[in-house]
Amino acid sequence: MSAYRKLFSVGVNHNYYEDNLCNDLVFVPTSASTAIMRNQRWLFKKFGTGFSIITEVGADFKNKIELLDTTLQFGISLNNAAKFLAITQLNETSPNKEFLSNKKVYFSNNALNPNLGYQIIDGIVGDLMNLDFTLPAMNTEVTLRVNSLTENNLVVDFDSEGLPVNGPYKIKLNSSKVFEKLLNMGKLPDGLYNISIKNAADTGNDLLSYKIFKSNRLSAQPVFGVLEIKLPASNAVVTETKFLIGFLRKSTIWKYYIINQSGIDLDDFDLLVKDKSQDGTPSGNPVYAKYTFAGNPVPANDPDPINKIADADILLFKSNVKIPFFQKVKLGIELSKKDSGTEVVLTKNLPNPVPEKQAGEESRIYVYV
Repeated sequence: MSAYRKLFSVGVNHNYYEDNLCNDLVFVPTSASTAIMRNQRWLFKKFGTGFSIITEVGADFKNKIELLDTTLQFGISLNNAAKFLAITQLNETSPNKEFLSNKKVYFSNNALNPNLGYQIIDGIVGDLMNLDFTLPAMNTEVTLRVNSLTENNLVVDFDSEGLPVNGPYKIKLNSSKVFEKLLNMGKLPDGLYNISIKNAADTGNDLLSYKIFKSNRLSAQPVFGVLEIKLPASNAVVTETKFLIGFLRKSTIWKYYIINQSGIDLDDFDLLVKDKSQDGTPSGNPVYAKYTFAGNPVPANDPDPINKIADADILLFKSNVKIPFFQKVKLGIELSKKDSGTEVVLTKNLPNPVPEKQAGEESRIYVYV
């Protein structure tokens, strides 16, 4: 009778959610990885927030088929891309790199360390990559090389007879003032590569660099990113390694546009937005703090379309600091009016912003009175 044990699992956490569990990601093994798992008699089992790889073991609880150094790769897609991208801080901070719509993410393990590393990469490419770029005018020739994590100056060019042309490669500025080269990566295994662009003398720091993942299969799919797990050879008793991907919630400045659709004279009283919650104290929600909102007429250069279409007086209340997105709504942001010392509450709980409707580092909320 066959016996099975979990070889490893990958789970996803996100502190936007109250329970910290994230089911926004979908993992799909590449065809090469599927073949490896089939040959090793491993089972790929999805669960709500990730997946497990289950291996067949013998009576000694060791892999029934010997585990050699093995690399598995998975495409990552999103169940609800708009929401996930809106609530998630994806920018890298060391070094600074912004996650843009043309970027991908790359997760990988460091041996059996449970926390998976995260990088923003510049794309997922197939066997052929047409690279073109511009540089300041003083550069008329550059030096290009392709490196992996373990090898430098890889071959990505071949002559008319199919023989390798060794790098590094010199690229001259063309008549369109663009540097351009077709990279033939067909002989390279799927994985992460760095493209280094230096000056013509091949000295100094990179003028440009690109971090890419090569995979014909994944390059043809609209994936969010790639997960690569490298397992070291082992003949030990199988115990589960629990890998973890952790995401952090995004924070934005909250801007309340209070729109006077009733036509009352705002000069007759003051409108106020106050945080009356207990957040920031032991009695409140620990994710939030207590915030202040300064109110002023909308500046003339404010770009929000509401200023053109509302046809009404508008006051703008802006939070003093960024406020995090969180699954549990922040309560206690109160709208009131004050007239001759008397304050009347108009709304006890102003709405929180919808993450998908944020604009850059700001979230806008429209309130009609």
